[in-house]
Amino acid sequence: MKRLLSYETIIEGLLFVVGDEGMEVRALAETLDISEAAAREQLSKLEASFKSSNRPFQLMESAGVYKLVTVPDVSPYIQKYVGTMAEQALSRAAMETLVIIAYKQPVTRADIEEIRGVKVERVIHTLLSKGLIESAGRAKTIGRAKLYRTTEHFLDHFGFNSLEELPPLTFEDELTDEGDLFFGQESPKQEERLEKD
Repeated sequence: MKRLLSYETIIEGLLFVVGDEGMEVRALAETLDISEAAAREQLSKLEASFKSSNRPFQLMESAGVYKLVTVPDVSPYIQKYVGTMAEQALSRAAMETLVIIAYKQPVTRADIEEIRGVKVERVIHTLLSKGLIESAGRAKTIGRAKLYRTTEHFLDHFGFNSLEELPPLTFEDELTDEGDLFFGQESPKQEERLEKD
C-alpha cells in the first residue's frame, strides 16, 4: 500500500535534498502542484512543527529562497564533527575533484561531473566542510548554477602562496589523471606542520 505523505513531509524532503541551493516558493508550488499561497501556508506549518517538536532544524528564508538549516544549539557539535573531518585524509575522488576546481575555477558542479564522468555532489559537500572550496556566486547562464572556487585555506593547506604556483598542466583533458600534482608531495608548510606534530 502506497504511503500518503503530507505536504510538510514532502517539503522537508525537498529542502533537505537541495541543501544550500534552497527553493523558491514558486518552485515548491510547481513541484507540489499547489498555489504559491498554499505553499507558503505549508512552509509556515513546517516551521511551526519544527519549533513545537524540538527538532534540530529550522527554516531560513533569504531573498524569497527557503533553506533547511540546523538550530544554533546544534552548532557546537557540528563544528566538532567538521573539525574531525578536516583532519581526515582526502579520498581519491575528493582529490581529483579538488584538482579540477583548482585549475578550472570558478566552475560549476555540472562542469566537474562532465570532466570526471561521475556525480560529485557528496564530494563537493566534503570539500566545502573541510574549507578547501567555497561558493563563488552563480554562473551567468540558464539555470544560474552555483560556481565553486578554492579558498585561502586550500592555499595554506597545500603550501601555495597563490594559485600561480600550481604546477602547470600539459593537457586540459588530463585533469583527472593529475591527482598527484600537489597531493602526492609534502609542501614546505605541510612539512613544518609535521615537524611541529
